[in-house]
Formats: sequence, structure tokens, C-alpha cells
Amino acid sequence: MKQYQIYELTIKGKEPEGDFVNVDIKGVFQVNGKKICVNGFYDGEENYRVRYLPLESGWCEYKVESSIELCGTMEGREWVEVADHKDHGLVRVNNLSFQYEDGTPYLPYGTTVYALFHQKKILMDETMETLKTAPFNKVRMCIFPKHFEFNRNEPEIFPFERDAEGKWDVKRPDFKFWRNLDEKLIQLQEYGIQADLILLHPYDCWGLMYLTREEYEIYLEYLIRRVAAYPNVWWSLANEYDLMDGLEQKDWEAFAEYLGINDPYQHLLSNHNFVHPWDFSNPYTTHCSLQQADAAKIPALFQKYHKPVIYDELGYEGNIPYNWGNLSGFEIVNRFWKTCCMGAYATHGETYMEKMDNNQILWWSKGGRLKGESVRRIAYMRELFEEMPGTLTLYHSQDAVPFETQQQLREMVENGKMEIANNLVFKCMCKLNDGEFAHMMEFMTPPIVHYKDKVFLTYLGDACTIYTTMNLPEDAVYTVEIIDVWEMTRTVVKTNASGKTEIDLPGKVGIAVLATKEALHCG
Repeated sequence: MKQYQIYELTIKGKEPEGDFVNVDIKGVFQVNGKKICVNGFYDGEENYRVRYLPLESGWCEYKVESSIELCGTMEGREWVEVADHKDHGLVRVNNLSFQYEDGTPYLPYGTTVYALFHQKKILMDETMETLKTAPFNKVRMCIFPKHFEFNRNEPEIFPFERDAEGKWDVKRPDFKFWRNLDEKLIQLQEYGIQADLILLHPYDCWGLMYLTREEYEIYLEYLIRRVAAYPNVWWSLANEYDLMDGLEQKDWEAFAEYLGINDPYQHLLSNHNFVHPWDFSNPYTTHCSLQQADAAKIPALFQKYHKPVIYDELGYEGNIPYNWGNLSGFEIVNRFWKTCCMGAYATHGETYMEKMDNNQILWWSKGGRLKGESVRRIAYMRELFEEMPGTLTLYHSQDAVPFETQQQLREMVENGKMEIANNLVFKCMCKLNDGEFAHMMEFMTPPIVHYKDKVFLTYLGDACTIYTTMNLPEDAVYTVEIIDVWEMTRTVVKTNASGKTEIDLPGKVGIAVLATKEALHCG
């Protein structure tokens, strides 16, 4: 066994009768006095499998328990080796950011290939080869097939078999489909990519979006038994969950609870919206996943939910005749920088076509090859952020907004606080309604991220200004660089800077400013 790598037991046994999902087989594993129980699954051809993910090194004692007549190794003791340098375990939440199980920071730079699992092998292989060298370390993809514009092809296999009447039988998984899913998850793991698995969605012509809640929970049960041991998996309850008119809010809450309770490894979990965002205060939801591009709203999301934020659908670079899919490469890069310089994360997508027909292969749905101009700039951005001395978080500058709530502001004004009580803007803000006050707070919160006092990074976005200032700590000195996010250049413009620092800019869009603390040199 090896830490952070799947350990699988395969045991022969008679094929179950009727229900291939809820089979009575489980593994009990214990390392360093910590016990974990995992349910096994049936994989066809009289093969039962139990998958376990060791999270610690040390001696592991295990035992398989079952009422089924089985033939194979049922118990044993093995040493769990310390993880290889490339294996870090599951991604976990760390305050408003992410880190791996072993504490290594994880910065998600995602992309979207919704129907990857439902293409012909030659196209899937091409997509995986593209991902192998792309800058993305997270991919959003659907388990169920997708029926939508530019994606009308009939899949060769489905997650379940049909019964004699043509209805989906969720108790009989199609093992060929699930083995293909296994293969792709293993490949993605080798590439260092997280698989953000979308469990349900409304883009359907096969009746999969109108299964019953009980049928969905059977599907989730098999998913957990088979897939939960992969360290590179996230659960996304749905893509645009609020379009699925066969389910109610209580059903979605039940699905989140089902995964939260039954997943032995507690993978990251969220839900993605069309119009109405999911209630991210849900106790089983680990982070905010949004169809959104307004970076100014990120601080309010942090304040409301105290969870990391990912704009998983902020628009697509492409040329299709839909406003969500014909953004320029610069605009995608621009939105990435705006989002990340507010302390959140973003997901890429691409929708280029050569002519208007449904046989086109668009990356966002089918995969293939990346054609856009944003990819290289996202790679540059990722490299820059990963070079930082620590995870960058939103900088709360008292110079910009010295209060967080309207009540705090009112108290400051009433108490005659210096430079607050006589400020006409602040006095006006005391009288605003909730929506107006929130808008002003968005307007006044600058996009600045930092790591302690070591680095400060701000992004000027659409502004063509020739001048800006940074309020740096006065007890240290900094080197200031201008970054052109499109041209991918860094130019030092100041050294030995401290306190309020004036910076000349080139007067064009897409400019960031980075201040890095200089090392002290003793003579």
C-alpha cells in the first residue's frame, strides 16, 4: 500500500440477484488506531471490489465482511508507505482557500469539458492528451450524457442499463461505462488534475433528469462505493440545478446530506446555479460554485458564507452566436485576474467553431484541442501565483473601507470618529437601504490580494489609467513591478518603495501591479 493511492481488493463471488448496487460487502481498515469502513461494489463477471484510500502511513490491518459467499483474500496486514512527492492527498478547504491533505497549497485553475465521458474513444484520447500539457488542474465534467447545442451525438454507453420496458434500471450499472470513468480518473490523477464531477444536469433527452429521488440516491450509492476512493474527485451536485423542474429544494438538500454522510473521505462538495445560487451555508457544502463574473461581489460572499469562492462559469472564449460563448481571449483573462485579485478562483471555457452545425467539436462540451488565446495567459498567471511565498488572500485595507457593516459605520459617525464623521460619502451611506449600501461597499473595495507583508498584488482591469498608488507598509521596503497580463511581461518600476507609493502606468487595459518585500542586507 502507499499513502494517497487507491488500494483495491478484488474478490470472486456469485453474481447478485436483481440489485447490483446495494451488495453486502464492506472493508474495515485501521491505521494508527484510526478505523474506516468502506462499502464495496459489484463490477460484473463475478468480481466484487473494495477500494480504500490510505490517508496515513503505518501498518494497516484490514478485513472484508460480507454475507455473500466469496472466494479470495478476506483479511490481512500491510505497511502503508509514505506518499511519493507527487501525491498530496485530497483537496481540502483552508479558510477561504484550498490545500491538499498534506498541507500543500492548491490553487484551482479549472476548465470545462461537460460531455467528455460520452465521446468516441479517439476524441476522448485527444482531449486527455490536450489536458496533459494544458495549464488546468481542475476539470468540470458530467457523469450523465448531455443533449444541447453543438452536442447532439448519441452516446455509445450510459451509466445504467434499461429494463425490458426501456426504463432506466439504476440498480444495474453499465460496467463498461464505469470502467471507462475509472480509466479517465486515473489518467487525470497522473496529470495532477482534479475531476469536478457534475452528478446531475437538465440538458437531457433520455429521461435521466426525471428519475425519482430514490433512484438518484441509488445512483449516488454506487458512485460513492466505486469512486470515493479516488483522491482527485470533487462532487458538484448539478450544473444549473435550478433548471431541473422535477426536483425541489428539499431533494437537493437530501442529496448533499446523502453524500456528506456516506462519503467516507468527505470530498469537496458544491452545487452550481443557473439564476438562483445554491445556499452555500448548507452544512455539507464546502465551497461556493457560481455562474457569475462580477468580481466585486466576492467580498460579500466571503462575509456571508466564510467559504472559498469559485466562479465556475464566468463565460466562454469563442465565436458561437450566444452571448455567453463569444467572449474574446482577453476578456476571459481579464475576468480571471479580476476574480483572483478579489481572493477567489475562476474556471476557463472555450467555444470556438468553424461553421454553424452540430458536428462541430467545441472544447466546452466535447473536448478535442484548445484553440483560444487565453490558455497561454492563464498558464502565465498560474505560474506567477504559484511562485508567491504563500496563498494570496483578499487584503482588507483600513484606508479603503474602515468598516464592514452599515451599523459599524453609523456608530463611527455618531461617535465623531476622525475622518469618518465629517466625510460626506460616509454620512450618505448611513442613510442607504441594504441594496444601496451593498453596492457602495462593492464599489469601494479594491481588488488587492496579499500574503502577510511579503507581497501585495492589485489588478486595474478595464482602467486605462496612467497613474495609481499603493499603500504599502512603512516599516519595510518593496520592489514594484508592472505586469501586462496579455503580453505576459513584468517590468520593475520602483525599488525601495514603502508607505504611500506613486506608480506611473502605461495607460492601457490589463495591467496588474505587484509589490514584493525586499530582503534586508546586513553590512
